[in-house]
Amino acid sequence: MTRKSILYLKQFTLLLVFSSIFVACDSEEPAPAYTPPDSSFGLVYTKIFQQSCALSNCHDGTTSPNLTGETTYNAIVNADVKNVQAIAAGLQLIRPNDVDSSFLYQKLIYDTSNFKFGSKMPVGGLVVSDDAILFVKEWIEAGAPLTGHVADRTLIE
Repeated sequence: MTRKSILYLKQFTLLLVFSSIFVACDSEEPAPAYTPPDSSFGLVYTKIFQQSCALSNCHDGTTSPNLTGETTYNAIVNADVKNVQAIAAGLQLIRPNDVDSSFLYQKLIYDTSNFKFGSKMPVGGLVVSDDAILFVKEWIEAGAPLTGHVADRTLIE
């Protein structure tokens, strides 16, 4: 190698080193994990959604509704469904005070539901306990609020 080639190689190496430092310094901190409110909804979020629904290739942002993060509540309460049959039946994902018109609840009680649209949830052999389903029912019947404890916590804790 010529002296000039070695000089260019050193300069190029230095340029790469400095570039990587600037890129590393410019990277953003990862967003903090969502902490739901201390409420009945928060228990639904942590005990059901996180453990049985918001999993890889399910409702983790790849399939609607997205059941992860701070947008979860608005994504399900008073929210329209995507299923054509459920739309025709007048269902919403969660209709406060009305479990019969709440598609999410109907998916949990699929075997006894009058609305067998799509498939039972959760899929993949995961099971939501009868007590947890009763907790969801109580929460919806109490208006599905974001804050406050309105369902029997002993059912899910």
